[in-house]
Amino acid sequence: MKKIAFALVASLAVLSAQAQVGKAADQATDAAQHKIDQKQAESKAKESGPVGKAVNNVKADYHKERASANADKAKKSLEKAGS
Repeated sequence: MKKIAFALVASLAVLSAQAQVGKAADQATDAAQHKIDQKQAESKAKESGPVGKAVNNVKADYHKERASANADKAKKSLEKAGS
């Protein structure tokens, strides 16, 4: 009985770790996409007039913030998976 209980607990721990790694991968993907969107907005801001420049700078700042937040979440998820 103890072996079965131990095996069950171990399998649940593995599943939990896999879920955390999957979550981290999703967040890393989101961070990368926000980084791409940030660079596109910065590029458009250089080519735009004053209003477009302001709008695209706001978009770039938003995507920069979201990329950083998602990267931090991904790191935390990986840390949880490792512990």
